[in-house]
Amino acid sequence: MSHDPIAANGCDLEQLRSDLAFAAKLVLADPVYVPIFERLERDVADAEAAMSGGALARARAVAAQSATR
Repeated sequence: MSHDPIAANGCDLEQLRSDLAFAAKLVLADPVYVPIFERLERDVADAEAAMSGGALARARAVAAQSATR
């Protein structure tokens, strides 16, 4: 059982993707939004990995996130 509501619901992933696209447009208008865009990129990647269900995919997501910190 997942404790992450994003991982539990594909609809949330679609919302994250939509938010990411919107944030991309904001970044083009004003770079001050880059941190929000980067956070959404990580959230989308994490949700996609969680939905794939494989331990290898989850390990990749964790490793990728820890590499950005």
